[in-house]
Amino acid sequence: MHGGFHPKSSTLRLYASCKEGGRGLVSVRATIQDETSKTHKYIKDKAPTDDVLSECLRQWRTEDEMLEDGPSWEDKPLHGMYHRNITEVADLNKSYQWLERAGLKDSTEALILAAQEQALSTRAIEAQIYHTRQDPRCRLCKEAPETVQHITAGCKMLAGKAYMERHNQVAGIVYRNICAEYGLETPRSKWETPPKVVENERAKILWDFQIQTDRMVMANQPDIVVVDKEQRKAVVVDVAIPSDGNIRKKEHEKLEKYQGLREELEKAWKVKATVVPVVIGALGAVTPKLEEWLRQIPGITSDISVQKSAVLGNSKDTAQNPQAPCAEPSSSLASGRGPELGKGMRPPAEGENRVCMREREREREREQKLAS
Repeated sequence: MHGGFHPKSSTLRLYASCKEGGRGLVSVRATIQDETSKTHKYIKDKAPTDDVLSECLRQWRTEDEMLEDGPSWEDKPLHGMYHRNITEVADLNKSYQWLERAGLKDSTEALILAAQEQALSTRAIEAQIYHTRQDPRCRLCKEAPETVQHITAGCKMLAGKAYMERHNQVAGIVYRNICAEYGLETPRSKWETPPKVVENERAKILWDFQIQTDRMVMANQPDIVVVDKEQRKAVVVDVAIPSDGNIRKKEHEKLEKYQGLREELEKAWKVKATVVPVVIGALGAVTPKLEEWLRQIPGITSDISVQKSAVLGNSKDTAQNPQAPCAEPSSSLASGRGPELGKGMRPPAEGENRVCMREREREREREQKLAS
């Protein structure tokens, strides 16, 4: 499990079940409690027919005492902040399902959970918690405090490339599934930008296409528009990956935003149009209606597939982007690289450390002989 646990993360979360947002490890304490309760139950059941067990039960003064539940990571001020923020707006079971079903590497899981727990050394954390810095502002935009929420979904300097790439990866999954449903050619690679328009006798699919309408509509360029020619239906799909606490609000905004376009499409194209928002939090939170929305889109798109793509895109931006604030550790020791080398210094050659140790041992032996 090398790299599978961030040093600042909650150890309590290691032993919570994956369905509850933990890592699913079995603790010694839980094992002892389980075995104790089973033994206690066995003695209670057999005591009426066994004199020895009956005497044991009589002398067992703590027979009705159970081990109390320990503290929960959800109650921690920082580690539990994410969980408390999404409790009212997200489906918790679905929001944590990627821990069981996504099949991510341990190191990737550790990074995402550390971000959820505010365990990354952002400037806001360093200024407000560690008190090792005075300026908490983002090192890229120089405006808002550099929190995990700001890095993952609120920095305008990352919006043009990092956020857009993450957004397009999620939208691309939906697009390819729609193309497969209607027998249209799909992009050969997930990094390939889909064509603006693809069409056959069954359907027409528009990708990031600006639609001209009779009445001026401000929101006229959704991510995907699917027109089913046989059933005379149109589906307007728009993807968003906001901060996890804003997923319900963003879902409502998307529905309201494209109502004007929906009405114009019904008038101009003579179809029954539907607006479908696909909203996933930057750290994996999903709304209770996500699965229902995905069923309204032609093709088969699972909620775990789009959730995994969003989470992976966020971890990629956080861990690999050289300008990402989270990628810069507070010290070289925290990054696991060891102390930085000064100017003119070189790393020790292979076997050089062992030679130095032998020389120190010989010098120590000579000093002991002289002292004697």
